[in-house]
Amino acid sequence: MTTETENETRQMFIETAARLFEEQATREVINDFEKGTWPTALWRQVEEAGLPWAAVPESAGGAGGTIGDLAAVLREAGRHAVPLPLAETGLGAMIAAQAGLTPPAGPMALVIADAGSSVRIAGGKVTGRAQRVAFASVVDNIVVIAPGERGPVVAIVPRAATTVEAKRGQSGEPYDDVSFDGAVATAVAATAIKPERASELAALARVSQMSGAADRVLAIATQYTKERVQFGRAISTFQAIQHMLAELATYVAVLGAAARTAARDAEEGDGSFAIMAAKTQAGEAAHKICAIAHQSMGAMGFTYEHVLHHYTRRLWVWRRDYGSESYWGAKLGRALAEAGPDALWPSLTASKVAA
Repeated sequence: MTTETENETRQMFIETAARLFEEQATREVINDFEKGTWPTALWRQVEEAGLPWAAVPESAGGAGGTIGDLAAVLREAGRHAVPLPLAETGLGAMIAAQAGLTPPAGPMALVIADAGSSVRIAGGKVTGRAQRVAFASVVDNIVVIAPGERGPVVAIVPRAATTVEAKRGQSGEPYDDVSFDGAVATAVAATAIKPERASELAALARVSQMSGAADRVLAIATQYTKERVQFGRAISTFQAIQHMLAELATYVAVLGAAARTAARDAEEGDGSFAIMAAKTQAGEAAHKICAIAHQSMGAMGFTYEHVLHHYTRRLWVWRRDYGSESYWGAKLGRALAEAGPDALWPSLTASKVAA
């Protein structure tokens, strides 16, 4: 259970992140990043504030927080469309530290070798190829979690030791293909975190970001309908628009509740059930949120000049990252089926099930 001290620490993370992102993650910075300019000043301030190391123990150079603290930071990052690999760096640093490694400074990408991946770690080298690696072309290091010779291994690989085919995702952020080709890792360690568990934590990170982005979408749509005048009055006074905003607010609330529950359960225990349910719910809600927001704002919502697309494009992309709702829905269904009928109700009420 979260203590009062932990609540105070988390509030400090939230207030620091919100203030910094509001001031520094401007529309100009986001647009410039999409054009290929790395936000050096923004990353430096984020790093100085310790936000990427929120869930890294103090003994490893981190802030000494928890996965719940990192999730809180990521919600703020999503709320401001921060164009940085905060989720990848934060999660990669946490996993590396739990394996006894000291995470390096600078931004990092994250590669998780699932069952279908060719990526492997052996003899201090990483082989194979990974696709759609977020931010790979702009980071200093890549954290790899993959099967090793005697179980799961985590490795830190300099980006310069790999071959990166730079690509852009729909969100405007890099989603690159990485070939390791026997890349020598600067640090390697056995880890208790299996790739399957790393995927769950990455899904939680994305759900947290999606929750923040959804909050901002609702705020943008609501404000616009108050300002947009048609037939002599604000369109927010029309019943049809009010119904749309009410439905939008419902989906945003559902996504937020799922994200908070998943973060809480992951912090207090395994949380697999809650994470799978949250990513499934988030993907379904994101589709509705984006559609309603754009519809309520009409043509303005589809222009590049307006900020709405910074959030809806990310929601569309994050919906797919680290498993879509179809992937996690099927995994959740299998877990419940294997647990048996007597476990269904306790699983739903306790938000915990063996996966």
